[in-house]
Amino acid sequence: MSGLVGRTWLWIKSPSRFAWSLIAGSAFVAGVLFWGAFHTAMKVTDNIPFCISCHSMNQVYEEYTQTAHFQNNSGVRAVCTDCHVPREWGPYVLAKIEATRDLYAEFMGFIDTPEKFEEKRLVLAQRVWDRMEATDSRECRNCHAFDVMTVDAQQGEAKVQHATAIRDGETCISCHKGIAHAMPDMSGGYKVAYKALFEAADDISKSDTKLFSIQTKNLFIEEGDEKAAGRLLGAAAVDVVDRKGDRLKIKISGWQQEGVDKIIYALPGHRIFVAALGKGAIPLLTMGETQYIEAADQTWQEASVELWTGTDHLVNDLNLIWDYASQFYSASCAVCHRAHDPSEFTANQWIGQLKGMKQHAPMDKEQYRLVQTYLQMHASDTGGQGKH
Repeated sequence: MSGLVGRTWLWIKSPSRFAWSLIAGSAFVAGVLFWGAFHTAMKVTDNIPFCISCHSMNQVYEEYTQTAHFQNNSGVRAVCTDCHVPREWGPYVLAKIEATRDLYAEFMGFIDTPEKFEEKRLVLAQRVWDRMEATDSRECRNCHAFDVMTVDAQQGEAKVQHATAIRDGETCISCHKGIAHAMPDMSGGYKVAYKALFEAADDISKSDTKLFSIQTKNLFIEEGDEKAAGRLLGAAAVDVVDRKGDRLKIKISGWQQEGVDKIIYALPGHRIFVAALGKGAIPLLTMGETQYIEAADQTWQEASVELWTGTDHLVNDLNLIWDYASQFYSASCAVCHRAHDPSEFTANQWIGQLKGMKQHAPMDKEQYRLVQTYLQMHASDTGGQGKH
């Protein structure tokens, strides 16, 4: 017995070529078996029955069956994995690993009712959109590649938008977010920001000397006046000069273009509205430094005026206004295309850009003005003036 143990020990310590071959062969066979089992297990999950075996997926499956990806004139069906699982091996494995988070959510009951799912729909959708954005809509392009697309033969809006997308390097998900499933309620983020904005307006302190308007406010020459002498516009910065009851005397500072004495702008050469003055308020203006803009052949002059307004609809933190405006902009404009970064256009260009999009976005006048001011104050030529 001891001889057998000794020979075994010697074999382990100094294996022969045959032993090495046996070990290598065994490892190879084990690896092939493991790989085959692993690959088979993953491929078993690449089908619709498996995807909808989770109760929480039934709702989105029903939505999918009503779209062209499920049934169409060409008879080509895109199943769940065609859109959500990469074909390349590395990304494929990573996607499968990431999917375990969905299994955990299913087992824990986080989205197991329609109500719970709707509450999370925007977060879940945004996660998918972000991934598609990061991969340049890789899975979409397996079937819809720009380089084989006959754009000239397309009709209407598709022809225009695809030509623009190719020219600007846009990605599919920028315009096709609701292509296979119902769109989430995009208003959640800005509704929270809107609530925070008005809660902050109710909580300004008497010690606050720098305030910002969250919507259009009437301006008065005297503290007790009822007839407005002008309007303070959204996101305008003011300095508090005096307080009496529910009225504040404020100093509005900015710039005026020569020959346009009714409007105060935030910056010289930029159509960023701060206040509109009536005839009675114009004589109260205090004028300062003059600046000539040669490229536009315009003369601008610093201007300020002290007027009264109500204590309502003012906050002491401009970032609250920007948070609301930026989220409203993203929610309204990112549905049809990639929301342009504010720095992609100049302040004056944003006026035309936003005007062209207004018909497609549900904004009232106050929302429109705030969004426009946000974009202008963060534009390519305003030097970060929107940051306070």
